[in-house]
Amino acid sequence: MPAHIKKRADRGGTWYLFDGDVKLSLETTKKGLAEFKLEQYIRDKNSPKPISTPTVKEYFDVWIQGKLEPLNRRSQTRDYRQHFSCYILPEFGDIQLSSVSTKNLNPFRAKLLLTVSLKTARNIIDSSFRAMYRGARADYEEALRDKDPFALLEWPKTQHERPDPFTAEERDRIIEYWKEKNFFYFPWVFTLFHTGMRPSEASALKWADVNLEGKEIRISKSRYLGTESAPKTSASKRPIEIDDDVVEVLKVLPSRELGIESVFVNKYGEPMNAKKWSEHNWKEPLKALGIRHRKFYATRHTFITEAIKRGENLLAVAQYCGTSLSMIQKDYCGTLGLQLNRPKIDPQAENPLKDMVAGPGFEPGTSRL
Repeated sequence: MPAHIKKRADRGGTWYLFDGDVKLSLETTKKGLAEFKLEQYIRDKNSPKPISTPTVKEYFDVWIQGKLEPLNRRSQTRDYRQHFSCYILPEFGDIQLSSVSTKNLNPFRAKLLLTVSLKTARNIIDSSFRAMYRGARADYEEALRDKDPFALLEWPKTQHERPDPFTAEERDRIIEYWKEKNFFYFPWVFTLFHTGMRPSEASALKWADVNLEGKEIRISKSRYLGTESAPKTSASKRPIEIDDDVVEVLKVLPSRELGIESVFVNKYGEPMNAKKWSEHNWKEPLKALGIRHRKFYATRHTFITEAIKRGENLLAVAQYCGTSLSMIQKDYCGTLGLQLNRPKIDPQAENPLKDMVAGPGFEPGTSRL
């Protein structure tokens, strides 16, 4: 017999639901309410049972173990761990993946915005959290197939952060400062300003990638947070021509004379950590020179800006710097038509920088930066 209701006179007129071996008191004496509860029972009984999914924390603990190099950049995995441990897991750790919804993401975003910027909040939710949820949708397709709570979460348009280069005069003053005050790092600063390499690319540079006779550098990797990986984009893997100025500066590097594999090293002979170095060495020289602070990455912005101001071909600049033409057109101003051409020094002349090297080794008693 299908599910039905019956009024029990011996129980004060209370209505009961009967369904095979199931017997439930509907806790009402009103027939209309009893019929409504019967319909609700039948509807719930015939609805598909929800598929159980792990909690956000349970899935994250497994998911993050797969974020290994070289499949993922170390910096990206670090951001995932930080975002989940500091922000996401305290709010969603005990919630099942199937229960994550736009409804509970909205107040989470509002709470984040009390302490972090809009950009950071979006990185936490729309980058890190969404990346993990994307993996969960693939692993629990039946339960999460039609769910994407992040798609309905609207974000305001953020203002694009345009490049903030140094002027050519500021660039030359900064280079002169390092030449006079701390020659050991002068080639590092000079090369970045005059090749437009990303600091992470220069950090990963090996002498095997450098052809001083052919005046060429092959960029094929980057170094960040102490580990090497593929460069930022497919276009980043490229050969670049270097002029005589850069060649002569590279020749004075002690790493070359000592047979160290890495081109740019700190005073202990370790490969450069651009992030750590700039945090401890970049701010004070600018302050001493009275130059407005820009990030160390602005060496690259400066190179691109000056190339375009000289009227260089925009596509040539983009290819040389390992980026896209659309980015150059969007972020920089310039005209088309000229080739990269900066003043050269006589390659036959004696290297004027050679005598300025303190010695063949590394300076003692300095911090490991």
